[in-house]
Order: sequence, then C-alpha cells, then structure tokens
Amino acid sequence: MGQFNDLSERTVYIRKHYINIPQQYDYDDLPLYETKGALSSASCRRVTDNLSSLLVVYRSDGTEWSISPTGRRLVHRDFPRLSWFHKHDYVEIFYVIEGSFTQVLFGEKIRFEQGEFVITDRNCEHADYIEAKDAAVLFLQIQADYLEKLLRSYDGIDDHKQFLFHALWSQQKEQNFLELKQTQKFNADALLEQILDEDLTREVGHEQVKRGLMIRLLHHLCEDYTIQLHTDSKESREKAFLFELERYIQKHYATVTTTKLEEEFHYHRNYYHLLLKKYRGKTFQQYVTDIRMKYAQQLLEQTTLPVKQIANQAGYENISHFYHLFENYFGKTPSQIREETN
Repeated sequence: MGQFNDLSERTVYIRKHYINIPQQYDYDDLPLYETKGALSSASCRRVTDNLSSLLVVYRSDGTEWSISPTGRRLVHRDFPRLSWFHKHDYVEIFYVIEGSFTQVLFGEKIRFEQGEFVITDRNCEHADYIEAKDAAVLFLQIQADYLEKLLRSYDGIDDHKQFLFHALWSQQKEQNFLELKQTQKFNADALLEQILDEDLTREVGHEQVKRGLMIRLLHHLCEDYTIQLHTDSKESREKAFLFELERYIQKHYATVTTTKLEEEFHYHRNYYHLLLKKYRGKTFQQYVTDIRMKYAQQLLEQTTLPVKQIANQAGYENISHFYHLFENYFGKTPSQIREETN
C-alpha cells in the first residue's frame, strides 16, 4: 500500500505541503503533431506508454499543481481559462476527484461533477475550461490497442460492454465520449490511487500491477455506473441505449414490462420493440422469453427446486403457461430436461 489511502487524501496533502515545487516538466509541452483533414486546426497530444497518469489539483486563486511520472509542476494562472482545442492519439479517462470539471465538447460547455468518469475517444476534439474554484482531476491516458487487449483478456466483460468501449476507437469518423455516473457503492478513489501510485513509483512489476488494476476498474465502470454515450452518430446512440436497455432487462427479467421500461427510460413502448428487432432480430417479448427460458433451464439442471417454484422465479405465475412456453422453446418438458441432466 502506498503513502495515501485514496485520491482525496493525496489531494489534501498536495494542497497543504506542495507550496514550492521546482518545475521539472511542463505537461503542456508534451509532443504535438498536426492532423490532416477536416480537423487539421486541432493539435493532437501523443503519449508513448501503454498507460500513464496525470493528477491536476486546482485552487480558486489560480494555483495549479500537476503530478505525473515525468515530474511535478506548480504554476499560477488567471482563471477562468480556456485551453486550446485538441484531440489525442490515445483514449483518455478522467475522474473528478473534487469539485467539478468543465470541458468544451461539441461546441458546448459541459460540467462534470465529483465522482463522475468521462472517457474520450481519439477523434473527439475538446478543450478544458478551468474555473476559479477548488477542484482535482485524475487523467488516465491509455493506448487504444492496450485498452482493447485489457477488455479481451477479461471474460467478465460481455459483448455488449466490450462494444461500448470498442466504439471509442473503432469509429474514427465520429466524435464520441462517454459520461459515467455511479449507481452502486464503489470506492473509485482508492482504486485509482493504487493505479496512480504504481505509475508514479514505477517499482519492479508495476506494468503487471497496473494491468490488473485497470481490468478491475473497467469491470466496476461496467457494473456500477450508468453509461451515456455522446456522439454525432445516430447508430452509435442507438447501440449505446441498447446496451442500457439490455442491461436493465437482464437484471429485471422476471418482472420487466414495457410499462416499466417507459417509467425507467421515458420512451414510448414501441421504441423498445423497434430497437430490439433492428439489432437483435427479436421483439421485446421474444427477447424476455429467451432470457427467462435459459434461466429456467439453468435452475432445472443445477437445482432440485420444484418446477412451480422455478416458473415463479423465471417470471411466470401461471404454471400451465410456463409449461406451454417451455415445450415450445426447447421441444421438451421441464421434467425431460431435468432427467437428461441426472
């Protein structure tokens, strides 16, 4: 374990002790290159590591501390301040540790609050808007192919979740960023502090440790956060919403109805039918039945629960209706499925 328990503790320490830091490296001077084409006016920032970190702590009087493996820096600026518009040759994940952080994306100022994550793809032009207030942000700069390898190496991330991240670098003609807000309790500050500490100290084995911690972070981002895709592509927006729709249905398969979907997502029920039919080739009812039947099959094969109880857990109160659907789906009765297993 490092010197600090979490990022918040490190931020407090920086404000208290880092009064005079000799300028060792100016992260604003990271190598840049000019792109060609429609966005040729935007500079692109390069990084060479698979994963690198940058912690920036802002104070309302214009003091700005930045800490990365390349060095530490203390500057004073006039706030508010708009940085240059730029894009990256890497995927950027940033986390708001304290206060709020504003970026200009798609021509609008968007404020992200404490505890939020934002993932920006390589094609998304943006600028930081620094306000005269206390704030702290951790930036993780990740090579796209490295991020893809992390996702492929971890079976816990299914195809829907993998698509959501893969979309960040596969659609180079689109501008995308993801906004993630926490829905379940998860101490992101502690996990991110571990990643930062490994990146700053760079002891033997730090690459392997960071890799494991990043896999854990991605898992929590998928499980404990709602993910909203901001994009200029209609298809990408639809697929991003499909991810949220499927995740909700899979968690509430026994009780889900189109009425409950309307209450949760505020779209007309016909939209859910159209979306599932377009991308999954199934109506809403067919999609739900598929999940329920597979769950019932699993209980029949792995437990000794009575068939009536299994039907109830799968979402069917009418046992006759359950038998009818089950036989149509599998071509066998529940008893036959159970006998084949034993």
